[in-house]
Amino acid sequence: MNKIIKEVFIGMLLGDGHIRRSGLDKAYITFEQSAKKTEYFNYVYNLLQKEGLDIPEAKSYSRFDSRYDITNESVHFTTKSLTELKPLADMFLNEEGKKKIPSNIGELLTYRSLAQWIMDDGQQVKKGGVTLCTDSFKSEEVGILREALKTNFNLITSIHKKKGKNKSVYERIYINKSSLDEVKPSLKDHFHSSMLYKINENSEPMDTSANLIEN
Repeated sequence: MNKIIKEVFIGMLLGDGHIRRSGLDKAYITFEQSAKKTEYFNYVYNLLQKEGLDIPEAKSYSRFDSRYDITNESVHFTTKSLTELKPLADMFLNEEGKKKIPSNIGELLTYRSLAQWIMDDGQQVKKGGVTLCTDSFKSEEVGILREALKTNFNLITSIHKKKGKNKSVYERIYINKSSLDEVKPSLKDHFHSSMLYKINENSEPMDTSANLIEN
């Protein structure tokens, strides 16, 4: 697992990716996106393949949601169980197998990882800046992430609190416009064109013709 693959996985695990332990010394990662984001999904899949990761064929599936009487279409891949992924599992999973934020995330977070995180879980703010949907993380974990963003990229952040089910309140990280603008040139190098809207940028489409998943 080279540096680029590791950086992508770090950002993915902060966002939409899931890691699971497999036996005593292996782990695997699953990445899923709505079929509407197939172009972005293929970009990630092809990048990992290009960097030498042997990934099983990606798959698509349908899931009926009776709450809204609609069928959701998704695409996903699951890596092979690898010993190289076990250290990431140990960092990102607690003893019960639930996702957590590593205390040393500041040592792991790079521009590529941040770009992957924003593409996965960033929410566009039309007036500028970007919101990271950190809904599933504890307050102290959100604090660790904010400190890493400040230390690594000099990003100014604040907390936007949102109400969830059963009157629960969760925290999202907002990166303000001025500091985001300063790092955009470094982030854009790692963004897929279909996701640039999240940071209020536009670009020419990238070539994602190889290994496209048919809907």
